[in-house]
Amino acid sequence: MGKTIGLIGGTGKIGQGLALRWGLARESVVIGSRKKEKASIISQQINGKIGEELVIPRTNAVCIEESEIIILTVPFEHLIDTITPITGLLTENHIIVDVTVPLKPFRKGKMVDVLSESELGAKSATELLRNHIPPEIPIVGAFKTISNTILLDTNRVPTLNQDIFIFGGNKSVKRVIRDKIKLIKFLKPVDSGNILSARHIEHFTAFLIGLNRRYKTHDCGFSVTGLIDKAW
Repeated sequence: MGKTIGLIGGTGKIGQGLALRWGLARESVVIGSRKKEKASIISQQINGKIGEELVIPRTNAVCIEESEIIILTVPFEHLIDTITPITGLLTENHIIVDVTVPLKPFRKGKMVDVLSESELGAKSATELLRNHIPPEIPIVGAFKTISNTILLDTNRVPTLNQDIFIFGGNKSVKRVIRDKIKLIKFLKPVDSGNILSARHIEHFTAFLIGLNRRYKTHDCGFSVTGLIDKAW
């Protein structure tokens, strides 16, 4: 039996989008929220689109207990406040997936950018998270450059022809996340090295948001050319 996916803060847009796409691939996921009632409403909505009861509502704490892959889909500004009270529930059997990007507040006419190291307290959001999670629990980064808008818009964007950068220090853990990503048709997982790659990839996201603004779309993403298949 495969590892269960749990979405902490899964009632937000990115969590809903991932739950929907995995549900359409017939992969069951657990949506966690501070309030189970909210998770229940969102799960019901997504299951209605899927046509099957594949999205399960839980509190964040129960989500961790019932899942092995814990995807942190909260906004970056709530990342540490969300994970701190539930860190004690994590074990070395869990895999933590960070999708957050530490963007600066948007200002009209200003370049979209990420927080500086002095503002963030680390060189990337994933490295900041690493400092708050026990070292025996593996962390990877993924899904940092895909728009929640296209994840949710299955009518207009039925297929997602994008690459998903996966980075972390444990190759076997990255393979687990790779295989879950490959369940979503036309998403291509790309091995992007260790956790230090977050420093580049989080800037990619800021760049994409700038492109989306310029071209008045939400669809910009990455597809890397010239890659050859290799063993992870």
